[in-house]
Amino acid sequence: MAFAYTRLAQTTIPAAAGALITNAVGKTTYVRLIIIHNANTTTEVVILWNVPDNAAAVGTAADTNQFYKESLTTLETRIIEFPAPGLMLTDTNDTIQGDTTTASKVTFSAYGGLE
Repeated sequence: MAFAYTRLAQTTIPAAAGALITNAVGKTTYVRLIIIHNANTTTEVVILWNVPDNAAAVGTAADTNQFYKESLTTLETRIIEFPAPGLMLTDTNDTIQGDTTTASKVTFSAYGGLE
């Protein structure tokens, strides 16, 4: 199957750990770039996890799969780049999950490839 670069997600981060990208059946997702932006008027603590599936169901975010945590001030943007091949989601329901202080105030965009 051909590799195609695409926008993988464009959403806001919830106030409790929740899936931002979920790998589909029979696919491999390569996350190469994540852009997060705090649109709130207060500082937001943002946490991201690379969560493996749990017996083909969505897994639970935990300290063992956290890869990012930072306090972003008002209107601050962070760009996170991953060298090839990127963060790989290979099993059905592997996820990138996120959590922030206030729901719907931090935007999340991810770009990469699908195979």
